[in-house]
Amino acid sequence: MAKNEYLKILVAFMYPHEAHMAKTYLFSEGIDSELRDELTVQVDNFYSNAIGGVKLLVKEEDFSKGLEVLKKGGYINESGTKEKEVERVFVEKGFNKHACPFCSSENISIKKVPTIWTVLVLFVIHAAFPLLRKSYKCYDCEREWKFQRKKD
Repeated sequence: MAKNEYLKILVAFMYPHEAHMAKTYLFSEGIDSELRDELTVQVDNFYSNAIGGVKLLVKEEDFSKGLEVLKKGGYINESGTKEKEVERVFVEKGFNKHACPFCSSENISIKKVPTIWTVLVLFVIHAAFPLLRKSYKCYDCEREWKFQRKKD
């Protein structure tokens, strides 16, 4: 890639190995790319958030094609982010919470995420309480969701 070409940040990754995989995938589709801040993150992983992660850059004219390629490859989702969106599923009494509401698979797990209250409690009294918000993940259809009661 010539040094005088204008490059645009396509996506930023937390870890260098993720960025290398995406760069290789873009190269296999004929898109030339470059990584920035890779070595800084390799020296100390905690710098990744401070500097905005490992940046994957492409030529300005390859930007839209690069986004489409990364979406097709599963590196980013339709909204252009790497995170999967957690869906809300409204439930009534007697609903089976031990199966995926989308594909009916029982191959699911419960993911507990700390709430703002957990962080405040830990900050104020330095003790851990089970104030974690539950979300579920299906390993067959790769979807995530939270259950929410229907309001009458």
